[in-house]
Amino acid sequence: MEKINIGLANLIVSAQLKEEFLNDSLLVETNKNASELLNVIKNSPMLQLEFKVLNNIERKQIDNDMLAVRYIDDNIKLFEVYTLEEINNEHAKLKSFVNESIKLDDKKVKLYNSIWTLIEESLQVNENVDVDNIHEAFDYVLNHIKTHKKSAKENVFENINEEVIEIAVHKFNEKYDKMTLAEGILFKKLINSDADKKKELFEEYRDENLTLLNALNKENINTKVSKSIQKINEMKYNPETVDIDIVSLYELKKALG
Repeated sequence: MEKINIGLANLIVSAQLKEEFLNDSLLVETNKNASELLNVIKNSPMLQLEFKVLNNIERKQIDNDMLAVRYIDDNIKLFEVYTLEEINNEHAKLKSFVNESIKLDDKKVKLYNSIWTLIEESLQVNENVDVDNIHEAFDYVLNHIKTHKKSAKENVFENINEEVIEIAVHKFNEKYDKMTLAEGILFKKLINSDADKKKELFEEYRDENLTLLNALNKENINTKVSKSIQKINEMKYNPETVDIDIVSLYELKKALG
């Protein structure tokens, strides 16, 4: 994959999530990738703009040729405030998300690459403009807008797409009977809690574990317990890893209990 754009990076991370759900993996590494990608986007106004433009074009449906052409042009012109070098520098931040082994949706890849071609060529100096590239890319994007049929459930660029969510629910239903009541309650809490509630849950489990460990370590003679106490004391709330941290603390509490 010679070039990367925000659409391809999102596709790769979403495909990894789907693949790991199917393979029964723990999703720790891919969840980390998804969080890192989100942070990269949040810290880059240019990538946020690209995210918005790809989202706009992918979701849009316009039957009239003239209006569709105008819509494409208006979106591409938003990048006039950037140089091609600036955009390439921002795209370099996405290279760590490239995974050649992941199979992607060919139509989405073609659409995102076509939109990126229009952006790239619009910023080229005159002698470097590739007219054939522009024509092919514009034709593909225009055809997408004219023939694309909106879905009532359509929501482009979710961290986990609808298909991945369906797989997760299916897997949960398959294994639900094997869960203890406490595990089921924790699972539901993690799904339904907002950031503030997750922080409270994290702090609650951390404090409970410290209480249990301190009770085991009254004489300060157990080196392993002392190290565990130190490690938990050093744990800080991190919204990117809070789910994993809560589960780890839950498992420790269960073992200590």
